Amino acid sequence: MADTIKINMLENGEFNLRETSSKTVGELRVELDIPSTANVMVSGTIRQNDFELTDNAVVAYASNNKVGG
Repeated sequence: MADTIKINMLENGEFNLRETSSKTVGELRVELDIPSTANVMVSGTIRQNDFELTDNAVVAYASNNKVGG
């Protein structure tokens, strides 16, 4: 079984702990089908696809010029 990490993902206005096998923002985009045009924020900062995720990272994404998910 692949190693997993736990992230706090903003979903429907609240943060939920979820396990992921993604190691980077780019892998998370694929796993969760996040559009390439969406900004992915980790700890409140927009991150590029090569940014490495760590346990307990706080993750949100926004499309259409929205902020916070």
